[in-house]
Amino acid sequence: MKKLILMTSALTFVGGVAYAGMDVTGEASVAYGNWGTGAAAAAFSFNTGITVKLEETSGDLTYGAKVSIDADAGTVSDGTIWVSGGFGKASFGIDAFDQLSEDVDGALDINGATAKEKLGDVKYEGTFGAVTATLVADAGLGNTPTTAPKWWLGVDYDGGTWGAGVETDSLGASKVKANAEIASMKVNVSADSAGAWDLAVARDFGAVNAKVTYDSTGKTGLALKGSAGDVTWKVAGDSAGGASASVDYTMGDLSVGVAYDNADAGTAGVKDFGDAADLQLTVGYKMDMLNFGFKVNDQSEYEVKMTAGFTF
Repeated sequence: MKKLILMTSALTFVGGVAYAGMDVTGEASVAYGNWGTGAAAAAFSFNTGITVKLEETSGDLTYGAKVSIDADAGTVSDGTIWVSGGFGKASFGIDAFDQLSEDVDGALDINGATAKEKLGDVKYEGTFGAVTATLVADAGLGNTPTTAPKWWLGVDYDGGTWGAGVETDSLGASKVKANAEIASMKVNVSADSAGAWDLAVARDFGAVNAKVTYDSTGKTGLALKGSAGDVTWKVAGDSAGGASASVDYTMGDLSVGVAYDNADAGTAGVKDFGDAADLQLTVGYKMDMLNFGFKVNDQSEYEVKMTAGFTF
């Protein structure tokens, strides 16, 4: 099932106020259309928001906080505080981190395939040479996980032309992955504790990149992408019948894109396009800080968009 964006900005004002250690940005939007509604009657929608970011350095430590307020929802939609130094970075917030949305081997997803629900309250990130470690845990704040993991841990090693990693969680699920550059090819492989595995091999042939995939279900996929002048294109398909293609044209400030995807869940292994549609057309025009956009799909959904930004 696709991620449905029920409202996208049609008129956006973005401003920035920079003081010592503080950044403030704001956004106000209005949209008209019926995009993502299943071809319901077109309507206007409005939204305003503001984000404040604070950061200071004291000795060897850097600390900061970020708060995002959505006036349409009337609540603080995101708020975190962090401190970083030679030990890494520790961040805190109420339901601010999404690594607890599903267990590592993919057997459990508490919020379906449509979106990830943020359940993590504490996050640690540390890099020590070629090793990077990330730990996310619930601290009993906000929405406490019930069937979802209480903590998630990932460790990665970057060896330059090769790398490896492992993930695990409080439910006992685990996953290992590795990547390498071999004879101009990029190879990625992963396997999890549920018995699922996948393999991907990619290589550039001039201006064209080709990627072949194969997984434990027996599905084989092929994806190609490239560019020629002002045109970029992608095409992909798999043995399960998934197929997608897109062509984008840019000439100066004008951009036009056409995309096709017969798999609404993106089974072709590439970015999903549109709403619950197979065919989508987008047109955009940019004039300095003023942008105009229009999109329509084969499900009789459309949206008109205008974006105006400013800085001071």
